[in-house]
Amino acid sequence: MKIIPTILIILFPILLTAQTYTVKQDGTGDYTTIQGAIDSLPGNDTILVWPGTYYENLEMKYKQFVLGSLTMTTGDESYTAQTVIDGSFQGRCLYVDSCNFAEINGFTLQHGKNYGAAGIWIFRSNCNIKNNIIKENYSDTDVGGIGITLSNVYLSNTSIHHNKARKSGGGLFISRFSNVVFDSVNRCNIYFNYAAYGTDIYKISDIPASIYLDTLIVDHLERYYVLSQHYPSGSPLDDITLYVNYGYLQTVSSDLYVSPNGSNDNPGTSPGEPLKNIWYALLKADPDTITRQNIFLLPGVFSDSSNNDWFPLGFRSNVNIIGSGTDTTILDAENVVYHFYGAHAVANNYSLKNLSLINGSTISTNWEMETGSIFINVNSNVLFENLLFKHNHQSYSTSGIRTQAGDSIILNNCVFEDSETGPFVIAGYWDPDDPYLTTHTYLKMTSCKMINHRPYPQSEYTWSASWAYLLTGTTTEEDTLTLDIIGCLFAGNKDSTRHDLNVRGVLSFNDVTANFVNCTFADNIAVNSQTGASFNVGNDSKINVYNSIFYKNEPLEIGLYKNYYPPYTTPDLSIYNSLVWGGEDSFFNPAGIAYYYDTTNLDTDPLFYGGAEFPYNLSDESPCIDAGTLDLPQFILDNMPDTDLAGNPRIFNGKIDMGAYEWNPTVSTKEIPNFKKQIPGLTAAPNPFTTQTTISAKWDNPARINIEIYNNAGLLIKTLQSGSQPAGSCKIFWDGTDDTGNYLPAGVYVVVLRVEGKEVGSVKVVKE
Repeated sequence: MKIIPTILIILFPILLTAQTYTVKQDGTGDYTTIQGAIDSLPGNDTILVWPGTYYENLEMKYKQFVLGSLTMTTGDESYTAQTVIDGSFQGRCLYVDSCNFAEINGFTLQHGKNYGAAGIWIFRSNCNIKNNIIKENYSDTDVGGIGITLSNVYLSNTSIHHNKARKSGGGLFISRFSNVVFDSVNRCNIYFNYAAYGTDIYKISDIPASIYLDTLIVDHLERYYVLSQHYPSGSPLDDITLYVNYGYLQTVSSDLYVSPNGSNDNPGTSPGEPLKNIWYALLKADPDTITRQNIFLLPGVFSDSSNNDWFPLGFRSNVNIIGSGTDTTILDAENVVYHFYGAHAVANNYSLKNLSLINGSTISTNWEMETGSIFINVNSNVLFENLLFKHNHQSYSTSGIRTQAGDSIILNNCVFEDSETGPFVIAGYWDPDDPYLTTHTYLKMTSCKMINHRPYPQSEYTWSASWAYLLTGTTTEEDTLTLDIIGCLFAGNKDSTRHDLNVRGVLSFNDVTANFVNCTFADNIAVNSQTGASFNVGNDSKINVYNSIFYKNEPLEIGLYKNYYPPYTTPDLSIYNSLVWGGEDSFFNPAGIAYYYDTTNLDTDPLFYGGAEFPYNLSDESPCIDAGTLDLPQFILDNMPDTDLAGNPRIFNGKIDMGAYEWNPTVSTKEIPNFKKQIPGLTAAPNPFTTQTTISAKWDNPARINIEIYNNAGLLIKTLQSGSQPAGSCKIFWDGTDDTGNYLPAGVYVVVLRVEGKEVGSVKVVKE
């Protein structure tokens, strides 16, 4: 069904010959409410509305009307602002359904709120939208201003601004099989709307569009503001031709600063004059593909109630969002919606750092396949670093991050804790019709914690409290999903009772290639009746485990599952230099799948230290000390973190422990047992110390002697001794300063003795 303006011109005179009925709030017209006129009249009439604010949620179905204010009959556009349809945030302002023809002319439509299409929704209809203002409408999913579905619409002299949608189409939404004609003379204005993607205009349709506007948010076509996607794959399309006279917003290419106490009237280019809203900073940013632009979030709580921030925020290509720290910069979604969305193949090359994401949810919005905090869809080159995810909720999939395909997703030093459903889901898939999908999805996770997750309590069909449900869902053998998980802790998690052979236990891997290095899996509970273990490997997965600890996971430690459907694949699992509580007796393997279990593996109690802050540290007597291997693939060695989860050096004197923690972590600076690497020729006393310690060293032959102090990041901060010395010894006082004389903070430092440039001994010292 294709419509062109000439059809509208033919239809319009037909309606003009029909009778005109008036709506006046003072009772002097034919009706006092607009909906009353629509309901009472058979159609094919004109409803003329006098000025006033009409608090109504209008529905026009299966009829033909011209609905106009005095702007339509007089040409005086001041009547548009005086004739208001106000949705009172109780529902959308206007719904047009299955109308052969309708015209809306000369109204302000505001304060609509709905689960989709808050201002106007035009469905299966032919419609003229003329001389209107659509503003300040809010959608819990798509479409803040006008939504057009399966319809033909003519837009003229209409302003759509300051509307918001949670997902897509803040201003205008054009969906499948819809054709929209823009008046090229009496142009519309669409600006300063917001959504996670397609902030001003979102089109998911294969019908090309020529868009004529007087004012847009910017004066050029950019996917962040104006996005067209293919239906149903969602891959971006370059099928919009944009003609725009003016840009509403002056964008900025320098770093921007945002504070809950700031103002969007500020320039935002310095900490002293910050903007107020993250969403506004994302609109105002002007990144390029060479140098990423930074948005710095100053200390404070960003939420809808505190500073009118709007979630989910849309990730933007080449933009880094950087907080001041997980304790100081907090994004609180207030259990309404999740925090961030990365649009399909639109958001790439960005990072999120140094902040907390709390109280995210999709429970109220029922977006089952999305997330409790972050959803990224075919995004690549993404870094999440130093983030805390806490008290997030999702009834179906994951409470933390869901990444759909994409490539090169890096997580470093992220903590997921105390949330409902699992913290992470990776779904890889291959669609040969989507040119933006790669055949390879890679994710690296280092120094992360996934602790104390539980199922969403009101549904036994929750996709578990799994840390990760990894699914390729491919149609070809070319697609691969590869993970490197290094130095991570998975503890105290519990899965759901969902009966699904593909979703098992606290960790479940299907069709995945993965390396787990120096990870600790402890005290996780699988309660699904289909589950035989907590850590589960299925289908065509290829999993290598090095230097890791599996301890007291229920009912068993490791499960292997074959594919019960063609091509009936089985997984490949190899475990080296790891501790598995119960040994091979702790494997659930009903199909008798072959695996490799190296002789270096241990079957014993790891003897965790059990302190309050780091309960999975190794105690002095742990068999895991120095029991790891550095005979690892080079790319893994290249990506090993410098420190463990407690900040201690990860590789010490050429050796490494099992698990996520090196022995002798700083559980407390009051309780430090004997140092693992200490030698008789190098000592420090007192240790711990407050103001001063004495470093004692000795060597047997004349040599060039260096005594150096390093911080936990491996940086040289102090040289106590350097130069040729006769055979002998020395005692050097260290007052806790660096080479510039600045006093160092409390923490763990490493004293290294080098003889002729070769390290011969080292000792940890603790400054309180």
